[in-house]
Amino acid sequence: MSIPVIPGYTAGPERTNLATSWKRPPGEYPEQLWPQDYLVGIDPDPSSWLVVEENAHGVANQCGRGCVLIHQGREDSALADTTWVGRDLGDFGVWSTSDGEAGYDDGLTNDDGGVLSEFFVQVRQPSGSTVPQVDVSLPFLWFWDAFSVANGWHYVSASGREHELIRYEVSDQSWKVEVRAQELRTFLKIYRKSALLQVDYVTKVKEGDFARVDDDYNSDWAHFDFYAIADFLMASDRRSMSRVCGQYVVKGLNTARRPRWEEFQSATEYPEFIYGVSPDTGQLLTHTCDPDRLGTYFDETSTRVHYLTPVYFRRAVLQDYVAEPSRYEVTPFHLSCLGLWGVDISINSVGLIEVYLGDIGRKIPHEEWGHWRSHNVPPEGKMEEGRFRRDFLGQWADSPDPIGDLRRARERANDAAAKRFGRPLWRELPSDLGEQYRSLMGPLTDDPSAMIGPLLIIAKVFVDGLDSKLLKEVGGGAGKGEQSLSLLKSLLASLGDEADSSKVLRDLYAVRSRGGVAHLSNSASRAVLVQLGISELGPIAAFEAVVMKVGQSVAVLADLLEQDGASK
Repeated sequence: MSIPVIPGYTAGPERTNLATSWKRPPGEYPEQLWPQDYLVGIDPDPSSWLVVEENAHGVANQCGRGCVLIHQGREDSALADTTWVGRDLGDFGVWSTSDGEAGYDDGLTNDDGGVLSEFFVQVRQPSGSTVPQVDVSLPFLWFWDAFSVANGWHYVSASGREHELIRYEVSDQSWKVEVRAQELRTFLKIYRKSALLQVDYVTKVKEGDFARVDDDYNSDWAHFDFYAIADFLMASDRRSMSRVCGQYVVKGLNTARRPRWEEFQSATEYPEFIYGVSPDTGQLLTHTCDPDRLGTYFDETSTRVHYLTPVYFRRAVLQDYVAEPSRYEVTPFHLSCLGLWGVDISINSVGLIEVYLGDIGRKIPHEEWGHWRSHNVPPEGKMEEGRFRRDFLGQWADSPDPIGDLRRARERANDAAAKRFGRPLWRELPSDLGEQYRSLMGPLTDDPSAMIGPLLIIAKVFVDGLDSKLLKEVGGGAGKGEQSLSLLKSLLASLGDEADSSKVLRDLYAVRSRGGVAHLSNSASRAVLVQLGISELGPIAAFEAVVMKVGQSVAVLADLLEQDGASK
């Protein structure tokens, strides 16, 4: 019979920790003086969070923890005693002798009777600071290219995903610092060090009148002392106490967490992706994305699936990336992340995302493969013609790019306005809006709500972003309460616009202001959607129609400004 392991409810395979390795010493002392639950967390093979620095005082318990680094192979020497080593680490000192010698201790390394230790972490309270400060080994932070966040440090993997590295809770009288165990062990392996975790845990109870108990535990990974004593804390209502004090070793290990520069080269099992459907059986055809197992133009036979075999994904595969424009840049042709990685993509005739099978294995980090597999679908539709001509025919060919055309029209209109009036027509975008605008992709699903965000971005950029002061200046004054869209219409008319090219912006603003985006089903919104010409279209087609109309409107404005400027 197989029984699932449910964390916190059912027992899995017994792990090596201090609670399983060190049995409760015999004696008549109260059971709670043996800190069984606390000892479970003292583990030579941690896999999640590891406490490396702690100072806590409670009514029933007191706890202190620390961590230093020692050289690989010197663990036995460090564990020869339960006394903590490296107590002078983290403190700069200057010394002199009566013989005239002088020097300093930098607080980074220490020698305790032949046991060399290196600073890793501490919490200190400098004079003048109201809050204790957390200091962490710079080599460790540099190794992971970590950056400071509120109450900790994070790092970014090769895929661009943000991961926690260190977290802490600090107050005036207590603190706790934790580090991700896998990241620490990977660092230790490459740094050729081991972590020496030091623990001092006191338990206090009201019961007394028992004989003192002493015991110790000494192994190749830990050395601890224990004693329980009755009626010792005379000034406390909890007069009896026990103490567990000592240290244990966590060694380096090649874990699943790798620094960015090693992730693409790390040994990984390449997954298979759907690339076709068998015409004989109707079964889905799958193949590994391992580039070394794919065919090339130089193969002697055509038996291998080619590197450039297109694989198809639902548009929603881009949702996570579009949602983080500060980290990912997404266009209809390319997806990239912070300069860490990038892959060419395209959108085919039925709206599916196309990526070459070999590019998945070579250019998309393995951390992302599961995400892409979940959106993988059988082929449907036709490859975008421009991509086919570029990649397979070697021709210079453009691809439809309405969002790119929209951006370029805005830039051209702004340049023409700057030359004609002295400053751009649209103000510089705030950083967050600018990031959203650069990664504007439109709806990624057929859900009507998917159109809300993209349309709001266009409205903010092209309506809210207008420089109304400039429009009033160049329009020769404005009526009381006249808004920027009305002023823009007047400017266009003065430049010779007879088609009222700015109407699409007024319609777009009406969709936004009357709830047409957020409430697509009410009567007011339906009316303005009809005005905008998208009432009968699905979200993806509707958004593309709006982008093209706004782009054409802005292009007309750019043309008029350029012509007017040339005639002056």
